[in-house]
Amino acid sequence: MRAAAVAVFLIVTFMVTLRRPFIGALAIVACAVLRDTLLLETYGAFFRYHGFEVLYIATIAGVFIFHTHRLNDFVPRGLCDWAMLGFLAIMVISAVVNGVNVFGHKYIDLFFKAVVLYFLLSRLADSPRRVLAVALVLIACTSYLAYLAWSKFRDGTFSWARPYEFSQIHDFGLLLVITLPLIGALLAWRVWLPVRLVLFGLIPLFVLTTLRTTSRSAMLGCGFGIALLAWYHRKRWYWLIPAIPFVAYAIVHQPERIVLRLESIWTHKTETGETDQSIASRFEQMRTAARVIKSNPLFGIGPRQYFMRYTDYQSEEDQMRHGRQVKYTMHSVPLLILCEEGLLGGAMYGMILLGALLDAWFVVRRTRGDPKMHAVGVVAAGGLMCFIAFLGYSLGQPAMWVINIYATVALVRATRLTVEAHLAQAAREQEPVAGTPAPWMPRPATAETEVVFT
Repeated sequence: MRAAAVAVFLIVTFMVTLRRPFIGALAIVACAVLRDTLLLETYGAFFRYHGFEVLYIATIAGVFIFHTHRLNDFVPRGLCDWAMLGFLAIMVISAVVNGVNVFGHKYIDLFFKAVVLYFLLSRLADSPRRVLAVALVLIACTSYLAYLAWSKFRDGTFSWARPYEFSQIHDFGLLLVITLPLIGALLAWRVWLPVRLVLFGLIPLFVLTTLRTTSRSAMLGCGFGIALLAWYHRKRWYWLIPAIPFVAYAIVHQPERIVLRLESIWTHKTETGETDQSIASRFEQMRTAARVIKSNPLFGIGPRQYFMRYTDYQSEEDQMRHGRQVKYTMHSVPLLILCEEGLLGGAMYGMILLGALLDAWFVVRRTRGDPKMHAVGVVAAGGLMCFIAFLGYSLGQPAMWVINIYATVALVRATRLTVEAHLAQAAREQEPVAGTPAPWMPRPATAETEVVFT
């Protein structure tokens, strides 16, 4: 029965998306957030029927078949566009140079899908309503998972917060981290008061749940997000007065083992007082990363090769301590990129951040004082803070292939394109229509004017 429902859903969505490709892009984002839900509730049918591939094909086909007049919009123009394509190209070049199979490579495939979604979402979310729709869908889907995780932790179903038993705490924590700043930014949205109160109430829920995931990387990213929100609302400092006790309660209202897990970031001790081996292993990974970067500085050693070739670069001291059978993935996105894609990959990934920063800055400046585009500026700031919060999270985790991360970058780019289109339309409306005769006006009188009476 559920398999049949999935088939009907995909068929209907495919048909609707052909005419309205934005629906398909929005569905991809929602399904990416609710990936675990679809796996459980459909008994895996969504993935057996290649649900994501169907949505991608429908969205792309809708653009090429029924919206050919918009194909020029997909030509790369801004720094973010070229940076996304550039990092994908560096991944492929690095794989070729190091003899890694490009076709069928998991991480190249994942980032390729992220790039495709980036272009679809940034071009199809071309109005203030659509930009807001993407933001609200991200918030609604993640809030549902956060509520499930909080409720199941509270009733004792799970010993750490996660929506489902098979959900990975770090992956779930990442969803919370890249959504929290967007919720906080939308508090500045001039909308119905009850909606803002709901958004306000979601912040302590997200903070509470993030801590209870026991993911220290998620805790770090959450801290980045809260700090960014405090800076963003600095001119509305009076909003922070009611927010401080709620956030403080969410932080303090935790079991002792959660607090000890948080403190282990700087104490390097487990709950029982022993040395935290996960912290020690990260230092070992950093030492190994230094050797990798030194030996392959330009293009790196290829995607996924840090794990596959870890023992080739491991020091003799570390080998004697752990043996040659132990392998690690670099639990830091910046170092992982420098190892596997080299300095060129690191520079290109940095340009993604720079491009998002420039786009958000442009949008915030150009929408200030414009009531029609105010919400677009709020979403731009929120999307940028989401990506920065992910970078804080990424200091302790290698998760950089999740397409939700780049959906926030696409959201920032979409706001830039939307504002540029709005400004261009306003400029056209102010220009006089070509060929329109100027109205006749009498010449003003001068000192030489002669009055003749006949």
